[in-house]
Amino acid sequence: MPRLGLGTFKVRGEDATRSTLAALRAGCRHVDTASCYRNEEAIRDAIDAWNDETKGAAADADAAVFLTSKLAPSEISDQARTREALLGVLARLGRGGHEDGGRCHRRKPLDLALIHWPARAGAAPCDASHLAARRDAWKVLERARDAGSVRAIGVSNYTSAHLEEMRGYAEKHLPCVNQVELHPRCQQKELRATCAEMNVGVVAYSPLGCGALLEDPRVVRCAARLARELRSKTSVTPARALLAWSLRQDGVVAAVCKSARPERAAANVGAEGLAFALQLAERASENAFEELDAMDDGTRFCWDPSAVR
Repeated sequence: MPRLGLGTFKVRGEDATRSTLAALRAGCRHVDTASCYRNEEAIRDAIDAWNDETKGAAADADAAVFLTSKLAPSEISDQARTREALLGVLARLGRGGHEDGGRCHRRKPLDLALIHWPARAGAAPCDASHLAARRDAWKVLERARDAGSVRAIGVSNYTSAHLEEMRGYAEKHLPCVNQVELHPRCQQKELRATCAEMNVGVVAYSPLGCGALLEDPRVVRCAARLARELRSKTSVTPARALLAWSLRQDGVVAAVCKSARPERAAANVGAEGLAFALQLAERASENAFEELDAMDDGTRFCWDPSAVR
């Protein structure tokens, strides 16, 4: 899994195609989507367009794009619904396989399939049915992995309690990743410790705090300190400082960063953006990030799954 990926939440239609294509042209090879984003076909169009542009210059070019999608809460009510939903995801992205006249047509597998939220739709957070929905959905993903239609399976927005209970119902596979909100104000240290103990990688989403952290004085000062310390000729923006901070965190295997603006998507998660973020993460001193390390106050800009039973 490439360390930086393009997040596509709330980016649809031609905007999703344009921003994804711009990121791919800039060297991004990790794209994150979800069934409920309603943009999977637009992202497929971008990947197809990029493949057409490369015209075979890169061997098996589309295999180099690491593609993630997620099953929505409305899609995990029972195993039949989850299986149907997963087949829909694969069809919209042009991955996995499909059946036609009783014959199975194989495509490249989806790289990563996740359960998006630890609850089914339409029930109160404390409803006991959520556990059954999580368990049944996980069985569907395990079978899909064993069948080869997806390469890896995981979860998103799971708490430590949700992960711990999986020891009791996972038949063959524990999640390879847990995708969660993670940034300096929501560092999820306890959850990351659980993930480390279970050998579950952490994928950070909203590493910029949904944009709210970009003008935080502490982040601005960190960016300036990094520029001085590394004597960088390339601008160290607050976004790049935050991405570098994310990649430094224990257990974080990747971060996904959203932008509907093609130029910003390319700058943040393209090959140059990744290389620069890794340089900042690896070469900067501990002191350079000390203000960001001290920002943890549990603030979430997205959703809090802790109430889900």
